[in-house]
Amino acid sequence: MVIGAGIFGLSVAYALQRVGATVEVVDAGPVGGGASGGVVGALCPHAPTRWRPFKQFQFDALCALPARIAEIEETSGLSTGYVRSGRLTPLTTARARIRAEAEADAAREIWGGAATFKVLDEIPDAWAGWISPEAAASGLVHETLSAHVDPRRYVTALARCVGSVHSGIEVTGLLAPGEGVETSQGPIRTDRIVVAAGWQSWDLIQHLAPDLRGQPVKGQAAVLGCEVEARPLIYTDGFYAIPHGAGRVAIGSTSEKTFEGASTDAQLDDLIATARRAVPILAKAPVMERWAGLRPKPPGREPVVGPLPGRADIWLATGGFKISFGIAHAVADAVAAKLTGGTLSLSLPETFDPAHVLKTAR
Repeated sequence: MVIGAGIFGLSVAYALQRVGATVEVVDAGPVGGGASGGVVGALCPHAPTRWRPFKQFQFDALCALPARIAEIEETSGLSTGYVRSGRLTPLTTARARIRAEAEADAAREIWGGAATFKVLDEIPDAWAGWISPEAAASGLVHETLSAHVDPRRYVTALARCVGSVHSGIEVTGLLAPGEGVETSQGPIRTDRIVVAAGWQSWDLIQHLAPDLRGQPVKGQAAVLGCEVEARPLIYTDGFYAIPHGAGRVAIGSTSEKTFEGASTDAQLDDLIATARRAVPILAKAPVMERWAGLRPKPPGREPVVGPLPGRADIWLATGGFKISFGIAHAVADAVAAKLTGGTLSLSLPETFDPAHVLKTAR
């Protein structure tokens, strides 16, 4: 049983099916009803400096994603909205440019031929109006690894691939080994459990691992109505601008550790105003949608994926936070391989292991 029909849960379920396992997905809400039902969908690598196993894992996952996307789209018959668009990062200060040039040097060595990372002196004519000249006073970075998906279309396609997805079933407790779970519709017996319920995962495992606890972080985003030709996504001034096509540009998102309520508020208004200044073409674009959700911030800096200490029958897969869509397929493959005795295509960093997280916390 996989608890959670978001990007992590559905990816794990699909990966388990691919290796022949029987799997059921349950969720208290609809498919993608939590943070996975957002509007942004940026798939961007970490900075190529201060390289470590976690960054290598994410890099390898991003490189492998197009093949998995193609498989999911063929199996489901649905589009995920995936586009390897590349990314533009305006540089506002000389210091930012120096840092970017160091990153470009590191990318040439670490990324190899997988993608390019260049520092440009000025905005090319093809991207005029997409970035404010004031925002790029010291040039801009153009890298070609970044991509984006439509989050809702992606999870919908995954759910169709999985098939056995049951909404409206809230898991209220994890029972003894072999007994399964307690739910809003009574107990359900299962011998293996993957908890992938986003930030609510921490509550489900609290009685088993009280020291293993992350937190919800509120994010707010919006969709503006603007017809934009295919262009790189933008990351600047703490937000993304994603051209999703069909007259839609997503703007997001805030990152609020303290908040009152999960609805949109004035912070989103401020974000939209910032986006309009940085992206001239959006200056008068109407707001088509306002969105807010709670993302699962892990207790450390990295996702938490692996068996709960003392309970080999229960695995945790959450804490992707802002990079879940770019690594979910790789995390899922590793979980499926470990649970079924299969072959690992991409090993999880040991820092993902709940036992390691607990040891570090103590």
